[in-house]
Amino acid sequence: MTNNRLGVTSGLLAYVLWGMLGVFWELLHAVPALDILSYRIIWSLVTLGIVLLVQNNWGTIWQTLKQLIQTGKLIWIILSSLFITVNWLIYVVMVTHHQATEASLGYYIMPLMNVAVAVIFLHERLSRAKVLALILVAVGVLMLTVQTGRLPATTLLMAATFCLYSLIKKQVPLPATISLTLETLFVAPFAGIYLLTSPHVMTQNGPMITGLIIVSGAVTVLPLALFAVATKNTSFMTLGFIQYLSPTIQLLMAILVLHEPFHLQKLVVFAFIWAGIAVFVWESIVIYRHQQP
Repeated sequence: MTNNRLGVTSGLLAYVLWGMLGVFWELLHAVPALDILSYRIIWSLVTLGIVLLVQNNWGTIWQTLKQLIQTGKLIWIILSSLFITVNWLIYVVMVTHHQATEASLGYYIMPLMNVAVAVIFLHERLSRAKVLALILVAVGVLMLTVQTGRLPATTLLMAATFCLYSLIKKQVPLPATISLTLETLFVAPFAGIYLLTSPHVMTQNGPMITGLIIVSGAVTVLPLALFAVATKNTSFMTLGFIQYLSPTIQLLMAILVLHEPFHLQKLVVFAFIWAGIAVFVWESIVIYRHQQP
């Protein structure tokens, strides 16, 4: 039996936490990006290990792993692990290099990129509204390219990696804790080897930075756990609206807390992206109303 209030509350908390993560990673700007990523992987695995131990659920991990090997679906978990790792790295690099605004743009683009992926890989048909939404987003990206003199490759790559990660997750639906543990297990050895060879030491930037590095595992796992509760207790339509809360908070944090510039030219770019999202949301509402008895 679902609990809609619990689902909406969990979803709101998950997206608020994701929206505020940019400020958290900016606090670690003194730490090299690859080191932040590696620490995040290791401490996420430690956090997940504790959760699984409390739940007495480690046996499920090994059973799931065996089933994935037997069904030939293990490759999907490995690929999802690579995509989410690249996504994390790009996001950390952008935020710690004063590009949190561009990072928020990537998360605004992502839902519409999901539509493009559905057309390419799942052969879904595009409605006129979705075509218009994609055109508006494309114009925004083109304007940003003209303004900066280069294609916003990191923004698009960040959106694309999470988009592909989401697509793969649909191929192998697993509980969030189990899925994230398996994904983290595959990249943890590489993170461990890198940290052993890195000149950076976790404690060299003082106790506050050390504490933040340790907490990074819980900061990564908590919103994912909340999101898992939300998906089980509320509708996909509701989550579809809530998801825009995260990039909105990211953008506000970038401007108000991290003091990144937000000039008129950038506002025009975002206006086209927001217009595309508005068309997309409007069509979703219309479809949802037609489906109601």
